[in-house]
Amino acid sequence: MKLSNRRPLRYGHRALVLWASLAGFGAMGCSDSGDPTGSGGEGSVSFTTWGEDYVEQEIPPDPAGQSGFIDGWTVRYEHLVVNFANIVVADQAGVVAASMPGSKLFDNHVPDVKSIVDFDGLPAKAYANVSYDIVPPTEDGEVGPEVDRKLRRKMIDEGYAVYVEATATRAAEELHYAWGFEISTHYQDCHSEQGGRDEKGFVIRNNSSIEAQLTTHGDHLYYDRLQSSPDPSVPTSLRFDAIAAADADGDGEILLDELAGVSMAKLVGTYDLSGFRAATLKEFVTHLARTVGHFRGEGECDITGL
Repeated sequence: MKLSNRRPLRYGHRALVLWASLAGFGAMGCSDSGDPTGSGGEGSVSFTTWGEDYVEQEIPPDPAGQSGFIDGWTVRYEHLVVNFANIVVADQAGVVAASMPGSKLFDNHVPDVKSIVDFDGLPAKAYANVSYDIVPPTEDGEVGPEVDRKLRRKMIDEGYAVYVEATATRAAEELHYAWGFEISTHYQDCHSEQGGRDEKGFVIRNNSSIEAQLTTHGDHLYYDRLQSSPDPSVPTSLRFDAIAAADADGDGEILLDELAGVSMAKLVGTYDLSGFRAATLKEFVTHLARTVGHFRGEGECDITGL
């Protein structure tokens, strides 16, 4: 997983809208002109989630900045908990074919792909409008068997939609952090590269079953830009030095409130706000927390704050 294949926030250019849509992403991979197989029939889609190797194992150091921390840190997750809700499958005209009521909570540090919901008996056709939410869990929400019940209770009580707990190390240095993000995010118009072309949503074919994975990218919390540069020579890197330095009391535990004490004005030249507002490092990281949700691996969605 090289960072050259990853993008930070791609908000587009809608004035005065913090969580705006992605910029145009080229020709769509399919149209919604009915059954793409020409034979009618039905198929199914299974929505799953996975945290990738970075979350299950570690994010390593990499001085080249291609596949790890450019400043030499290693991060190992203990938890990356997210709550998925409101999965909707619709065609180009917006006609809804399937939706998931309620929500389901997962810890994607726990290995392997996990099932969210299956939709069977869908008409064989293109579904260009696929969307989902990551929101705080509720008392009546479902919970994956791998989720620690105390963490679930904490997320409900504190209103966290995303919770991460990890340890960062570099040589003899070791820092721990547990961050909960009180954010609600809508992911819509999801698309991904399939067969070498960009495909909006997915295509259901007759008598077939496909997987639509809502991947969570734990490395996004450490990006040094809020939007990828239009200049391909300007990289996006993973950095931890500024986060480590935020441990003001030196107790080895980095609090989000300590990140709130770090002014982004002091990080100019190392971090790029990309035209967005983030007065503190806490605000910067919180923006990035909205981008952990992806679609079918490296696929992206328009991001809107709820």
